Amino acid sequence: MAETFDDAWAPDFAMQDVRGQTVRLSDYRGIKHVVLVFNRGMTCPFCRRHMVQLHREYPKFIQRDAEIVVVAPDSRAALESYWEREQIPFVGLPDPDHIVADRYGQEVNLLKLGRMPALFVLDKKGRLRYQHYGNSMTDIPRNSEILGLLDELQRE
Repeated sequence: MAETFDDAWAPDFAMQDVRGQTVRLSDYRGIKHVVLVFNRGMTCPFCRRHMVQLHREYPKFIQRDAEIVVVAPDSRAALESYWEREQIPFVGLPDPDHIVADRYGQEVNLLKLGRMPALFVLDKKGRLRYQHYGNSMTDIPRNSEILGLLDELQRE
């Protein structure tokens, strides 16, 4: 069951990333906005395409004081292999037991072949400013939409 987002604060977590470093969501508080991406795993062609799009425009996210953090259901070895092969510059967090994915309410729909994509934007204070739960494996927000939201946060 998903955690309730009281007062729109995003739940904190600590996980090992693909490089073996502990990443806490709260580490970004006061420093960067966070684009928190939950995907279906690196066997999903739509998720791989999304990673390519995020990678290609990563400098635009950095310019807006944002970090991309991807949570995937893959094992650490599988996610690390993909991150190294594709030279992904942002944070990759393996969540094979779906602990964080379930906490954030990533939907599992067996009729649609598994987990649906989800994406959240947190401001520098750690407040949840945007949430998108995909209705299908292809329902992933475009970078331009997220970058526009980050522009709005920068003006606040």
